[in-house]
Amino acid sequence: MRYFEHFPAGATHELGATRLTSEDIIGYARAWDPMPFHLDPEAARRSAFGGLVASGWHTGAVIMGQFVRTLLADSACQGSYGMDEVRFLGPVRPGDELRGRATVEEAAPHPRRPGTGTIRFLVEADNQEGATVYRMRTRLLFACGQPADAAQDAVSLRS
Repeated sequence: MRYFEHFPAGATHELGATRLTSEDIIGYARAWDPMPFHLDPEAARRSAFGGLVASGWHTGAVIMGQFVRTLLADSACQGSYGMDEVRFLGPVRPGDELRGRATVEEAAPHPRRPGTGTIRFLVEADNQEGATVYRMRTRLLFACGQPADAAQDAVSLRS
């Protein structure tokens, strides 16, 4: 179980890799984002993209899945305050492999909820060529694994 104390500012966590197929892209688009350049290879060839591309939301969903499976599912995460930034930085095409990573930008004890802390993550994904194609910033609430005073002392020592 990972607690607040397991996520010091500056730590980076690799989230794994996921390769997207044409079928993945079209299936997601059919259900959630039916733009022609996500659904139809011929229409996509005539688009500004010049070929089939994944929805940015599909990319985000894939990376969120990596983030949850790798870091959050086995943690004391108590939920999210939302996303502060979401950017679709480049097209994701059939055959692209998305490699996610999460960097702790900030970790602080919660000012009004003893025994908890907030962590701001920068979550990004690169394709197989090393180009960053997705970025999200989010802040999450975590339970501390130590009493509130010990958690505060641990944060003070890292500062």
